[in-house]
Amino acid sequence: MNLYITEQGTSIRKQGNHLRLTKADKLVGDYLISEISSVTIMGAASISSDAMASLNDAGASVAFLDRGGRFKGKYASQSAKNVYLRLAQYDVFRDCHKSFEIARGLVVSKIEGGIALLNACDKNPHNPFRFHTREALQKSMQSAINYAGPDKNVLRGIEGNAARIYFSSFAQCLMNGIHFPGRKFRPCTDPVNALLSLGYAFIAKRIEAILETYGFDPAIGFLHEPEYGRSSLAYDILEEFRYPLVDRLVLKMLNRKFIDATDFVRKGDSENSPLQLTRDGMAAFIRHYEEFCDSPNRVALGNENLTWNSLIRLRVEDLRRQLLDKSGTFLEKAKQEAA
Repeated sequence: MNLYITEQGTSIRKQGNHLRLTKADKLVGDYLISEISSVTIMGAASISSDAMASLNDAGASVAFLDRGGRFKGKYASQSAKNVYLRLAQYDVFRDCHKSFEIARGLVVSKIEGGIALLNACDKNPHNPFRFHTREALQKSMQSAINYAGPDKNVLRGIEGNAARIYFSSFAQCLMNGIHFPGRKFRPCTDPVNALLSLGYAFIAKRIEAILETYGFDPAIGFLHEPEYGRSSLAYDILEEFRYPLVDRLVLKMLNRKFIDATDFVRKGDSENSPLQLTRDGMAAFIRHYEEFCDSPNRVALGNENLTWNSLIRLRVEDLRRQLLDKSGTFLEKAKQEAA
C-alpha cells in the first residue's frame, strides 16, 4: 500500500501494529504497518519517531513533498548490501564511453516514447490532433542514435530540441479548450504543468525507492550529472517514463474531465503565482495515478500486459544487468580481492 497524507495538520502516530492518523483529536485513518510500502507526506503533517522507526523496520520509505508536489526529502530503511553493484555503477560512471552509451540509450528511449504517445493521439478518433511533427522528432531520434559522443552536452542539446518539438504537439492533444503554454515549472502557473510536475515527482520518488531496494546509489546518474541532494539516477530512469506514463495519464485526466480548472487554487494574487490542487483535486489525482500505475501499460512491446509499476522494476533490473555486464572484468577482480 502506498499511503498519501495530503490533509494539512494531520498527526501520524504508531499504536500497536497500526499507523493511526488524527486531526484535531479525531481519527481520520488507521492502517496496518505491515501492509504499507511507502508513505508520502505532502505539506504540513507531523509523524512521530515511533511511527518512523516502525515503518523503517517494515521496509517502508517516508517521503516529504510540499503541497504542490515538489520533492523535499525522504527517510528510507538501509539500502540493500549489494556492494558489487555499486562498484560496477561507479566503474561505468567513470568510463566516459560506457557512461555515454547508457545516456544515449535513455535519450533515444525518451524521444521514442514521445513519438509513440503522439502517434496514439493521432490515431484516436476522438482526438482532433494530427501528428505533423513526426518527421522532425524522428530526425532528432536519429541524431541521438548517430551521435558517437562522448560529449553529453551535445546529447542533452538533442534531447532538449526534441522536447520542444514534442511539447508543441502535446499541447494540441489537449481538448476541452485547455491551454498549455509549453513546459514551465518552478513555479507551475497553469493546470497542465502543475499535473505534469506532480506526476514526475511521484514517479521519481517511486523509482528512487526501487533503486535503493536493488542496492544502487541513486545519486550517481549517467545522463544527469551528480548534483548535491539530487537523485540523478532516478531522474535518468524517469526520462523513459515521462511521456508514456505521466503525460499519457495527464492527457487522460484532463481530456476526460476527471480533473478540471475548479480543482486548482492559486497561491497568490498574481497570474504568475503557482497553482496547486485543492483537497478534492489531489484526492482525485492520487486515485487515478495509483490506478494507472497498477494497470497494464499497453505500450511496451513484448511487455504490454505488465503494469507500469512492474515495468519500472523491470527497467531497473535491466540497468542492473547492463552495469554488471559492462564492468564484468572489474567485478571479478573486486570479488577475488574481497575473498
